[in-house]
Amino acid sequence: MQNKREVGAACEARVADRMQRQGYQILARNFRCRLGEIDIIAKKDGCIVFVEVKYRGDMSHGAPQEAVDYRKQQRISNAASYYLYTRHCAPETPCRFDVAAVSRDGIYMIENAFPYCGNFGG
Repeated sequence: MQNKREVGAACEARVADRMQRQGYQILARNFRCRLGEIDIIAKKDGCIVFVEVKYRGDMSHGAPQEAVDYRKQQRISNAASYYLYTRHCAPETPCRFDVAAVSRDGIYMIENAFPYCGNFGG
């Protein structure tokens, strides 16, 4: 039996592989900074995509995407701001926040799952 970290890593790898097959360039995986963590950072058609991967073995605790609450969105947004700032990206760089909901039935990608809601000052 796999532990949560192993399951999470396997799910993130599946999502990253799928994204690459769909033409995304994976820029980073498990990006961490003092403001938070982002599971996958990718780029496609000039847009930087920040992806939170959530897995649920069953729906007894709700759908995977329901775990990405406002507080989690803030942490992801702040980490994304830090990522963009430290890579000297222009303020007008197009980006979006997606959620990859992973279950035993497969992967469901939710594009533009939430708007930027951080407060990072750069």
